[in-house]
Amino acid sequence: MPDTSVYFRMFYGPGGPYALFAGKDASRALVKMSFEEKDLNGDLTSLGVFELEALQDWEYKFMSKYVKVGSIKKPEPAPEPSEAAPVEPPAAAPADWGS
Repeated sequence: MPDTSVYFRMFYGPGGPYALFAGKDASRALVKMSFEEKDLNGDLTSLGVFELEALQDWEYKFMSKYVKVGSIKKPEPAPEPSEAAPVEPPAAAPADWGS
């Protein structure tokens, strides 16, 4: 099997024509045929039936052409600030330390 890493770096690496898709959920951008950052969010909620079918076609195309090497992990929401009592600072060192 030929080494395709050069090909991938050329297209998806820094400065490549598809670099903005690397490491991001490009589902929405692919369906919309968009190279805009605002479409690189993976939000499919406003897509219609034909767009969702087109997305499935993209998935089949990629599955038949490429080996899956990873997944995009959705960021976890930041935890809510705790209302627990503040942590007490450590007690000052005794005066005779260091003598």
